[in-house]
Amino acid sequence: MKFSEKITLIFLRALSRHLNRVTSTTRQRYVNWLAAFVYKCVPVRKKVAYSNIQRAFPSQNKEWVTKVLRGTYEMAMQNFIDFLSAPSSVSSTQFKIINQEILDTAISRNRGTILVTGHFGLWEKWGAWLGTNSYPITGIFQRQSNKGSDQFFKELRKSYGMGHIYRRDPIEKSYKVLNDNKFLILASDQDAKDRGVIVNFFGHKTSVPKGAAIFHIKKGASLIFSVGTVAKDGEMTISFEEIILKEKPTIESVTQAYTKMLETKIKEFPDHYFWFHRKWKSK
Repeated sequence: MKFSEKITLIFLRALSRHLNRVTSTTRQRYVNWLAAFVYKCVPVRKKVAYSNIQRAFPSQNKEWVTKVLRGTYEMAMQNFIDFLSAPSSVSSTQFKIINQEILDTAISRNRGTILVTGHFGLWEKWGAWLGTNSYPITGIFQRQSNKGSDQFFKELRKSYGMGHIYRRDPIEKSYKVLNDNKFLILASDQDAKDRGVIVNFFGHKTSVPKGAAIFHIKKGASLIFSVGTVAKDGEMTISFEEIILKEKPTIESVTQAYTKMLETKIKEFPDHYFWFHRKWKSK
């Protein structure tokens, strides 16, 4: 690890300790300040996000799109601060869980479970809730180029029970999670280029990772879609929906099914989605 990467690790650990010590009110002030600063002063992919919102909601005016964009910044910063301040951010949050019995039923089938989610809402706190409630979870993550931040993120997720697999790790690691009757978490909404499968998303073609569909078809693992939404008072609602297809599942039908479910959630909570991805880059 380079010296600069060690400094990153030390800084993130110190910041995490600080955020765990302060009150939730203070953390919210940090979120508001950081969101306003990044929105005004850090234009990275701001145009991409604005364009994506317009493309998904073509009938909406500029004022509505701008409002959603601002909300997206706030949600992204909330996700970042809540992640750094775990476990305090989890213990101080009121949760409402919908269809939790679907998780328990999936465990009883003893076939492993694929939890499909997206970069939506407070997805890090969503994962932390699962881990702190003793669900055996493992996520697949992109390796960070900075080894210091990569180690920190891995340590923090491990602290609340999240197992860790990198995207380019051997596929056998993912199958082992399912073979051990555990939960494999896949955030399957980023552009997958030529490695993905083409489905419709807000009426436009997009390339989506097909791993969830492949694991489900080959392994017979349960397939559950889940995201978390946030109310104005801070209460977080986590819902679980089993993905059931009427006909024999294919990679296309499975992927389209959960992509449509994500789209439905986004239509209800448009500012919850991480619009900064180049979602329609590959067609």
